[in-house]
Amino acid sequence: MALTKKSFILAVSLLVMMLHSCTDKEPSILKVYVRSSDYILTEGALVRLVGDISKGTPEFYDEKRSNDAGTVIFNLDELFDSYGKDDEKVAYFNVYAKDTTNTFTISKARAKANLTSTHTIVLED
Repeated sequence: MALTKKSFILAVSLLVMMLHSCTDKEPSILKVYVRSSDYILTEGALVRLVGDISKGTPEFYDEKRSNDAGTVIFNLDELFDSYGKDDEKVAYFNVYAKDTTNTFTISKARAKANLTSTHTIVLED
């Protein structure tokens, strides 16, 4: 009887560990809010996200326009998949944004794997 109880507990433990290892991870997202110099969320602004190689972030480039709520959402899962198993999964970026002007406003952002990180960039006049 004791052997079957031990076998049952072992089987349940293994099942729980297997189910836990199969859970999906949260997506790695960087959400950028684009604001005008008057701090109004800006629709249609061009936002470029470039990995900061000097801080150990792998090469990365993406470009999108802000939506009607003045936000841009970058999915970084593919970038973090390129990290090694033992690497600290933090990425640093240079963020470039402009609306109707010819010059970009530049700022820095940071994101972590499996989290939604946010950053606000205020456009210069």
